[in-house]
Amino acid sequence: MPRRHKPAKHTPFHFASSEQNKTRYPTKQAAEKAAELSMLQKPDLELRVYQGIDGGWYLTRQTIDG
Repeated sequence: MPRRHKPAKHTPFHFASSEQNKTRYPTKQAAEKAAELSMLQKPDLELRVYQGIDGGWYLTRQTIDG
């Protein structure tokens, strides 16, 4: 009796976009300007700019260790 070949169905790849609910800036300069403005409004806030996997620029409070 022949075996049946049932391949797993293909699921398309999707980025795990953690940046989905964040504000995306088109350029690094625009993100830095927004970070400066936010830090002026809240003096105890320290922000840095990073580039996401999608090529957009985002702000974060996390620091780089190392």
